[in-house]
Amino acid sequence: MVVRRRANGGQAQQNVVAALADITAARPHFPDLFGQCTQLLRDVLGFDAACWHLNDPVTGLITTIHSDGLDPRGFAQAALLEFGRDDVATFAKIRSSGQPAETLSNATQGHVARSIRYREQLQPAGFGDELRANFDAQGGRWGCAAFMRAADRGPYTPTELRIARQIARQLGTALRGMHHPAPDPGLEAELLPAAAVLGPRDELLAADPAAEALIAELNANQPQLGVPASFLVVAGRARRMQTARARVRSRRGTWLVLHASLLDGRADGRICVVATIASPAEIIPVALIGYGLTPREQEVALHVVRGRSTNDIARILSLTNLTVQDHLKTIFAKTSVRSRRELVAHLFAATAPETW
Repeated sequence: MVVRRRANGGQAQQNVVAALADITAARPHFPDLFGQCTQLLRDVLGFDAACWHLNDPVTGLITTIHSDGLDPRGFAQAALLEFGRDDVATFAKIRSSGQPAETLSNATQGHVARSIRYREQLQPAGFGDELRANFDAQGGRWGCAAFMRAADRGPYTPTELRIARQIARQLGTALRGMHHPAPDPGLEAELLPAAAVLGPRDELLAADPAAEALIAELNANQPQLGVPASFLVVAGRARRMQTARARVRSRRGTWLVLHASLLDGRADGRICVVATIASPAEIIPVALIGYGLTPREQEVALHVVRGRSTNDIARILSLTNLTVQDHLKTIFAKTSVRSRRELVAHLFAATAPETW
């Protein structure tokens, strides 16, 4: 029987919130951030293994993986269970519930065997419960994590779930602001676009030289994964929807867009994944979320970028001109500009590859 120190209510929550604030204030790169969070939260939440992810902030699709205590090669099965099966307490269902975190035991009223992923992945690995958290903030879906607990340690407690919900909100806010600029587009700009072909089991069948270099870079922290997590996720989405796309940031900080489609016209066939440098139009929505704009402010800002007048924006969004002007004042304040022209110039400069 493993002995662990359980969270002791309010004091534990205050301590972890303060420690997490110190960690995120230093703005470490994401692998270091998630490693430090694992050390900080292991005793407080009482987990035995963790899997951290960054997301495409707009779609919420998982784009990276950082695991502790897990074989990352199991991510392919996890992605299939997340996107291809109708299970309980998936990241999407937790988000729809309005809560930032949930446990499998709580979602199933203690009957965890009702969960497909419990039966097919968690139980065979020796886990008895799972806690999942979404790191959302200001309309952006910045990351998520799953924390697994050994079967002999019992389910997560209400106190631990409450702490997890608090830190999920805190991490969402922190991730929103943690964009490390890259001095130049580097390898990606020289080699992209890149193309790879995945087989029916999402194994890598073929890759051009650009894709081989990109796969090596995306897998730098998890070389045993083989196919990058972002490739697996867009492939899984394409098998259900015929095509899929997601934004992902390389280790150099460059925003890329992955496009996946069915090569053989059927879900159990081959998948083609093409990676391109993201255009400003594809990054601006992410930048607007990063500045903390509300969904309505984002709509107004996008219309400004498209060159539309106040009258046009008011008509399209069914607002008064005065309301549009109020939104613009708030947008200017949040982005530290003073005019429409400055806003457009600022957004295009901020989303150029060499500044990320």
